Amino acid sequence: MREQIDLNKIEDQTERAIIKLLSENEKFMMGDILMRLKLSYQKGHEYLNSLLDKNWVSNTEKAPYYTLNIDLK
Repeated sequence: MREQIDLNKIEDQTERAIIKLLSENEKFMMGDILMRLKLSYQKGHEYLNSLLDKNWVSNTEKAPYYTLNIDLK
């Protein structure tokens, strides 16, 4: 069973924006996420790695796309 996360309880605004974007669109390539949220490559990469480490997103099932590994409450 997938972890359930309350979007409003995610403290980091950028992480929240990435999760919201993925929840609304199912999958995104890294470049599209960076363009939509106006992030530099370095910052975007850091945020996505943080979300990967938390196991909240994945890019292995549908590479090179990022998808959610969680359900939102």
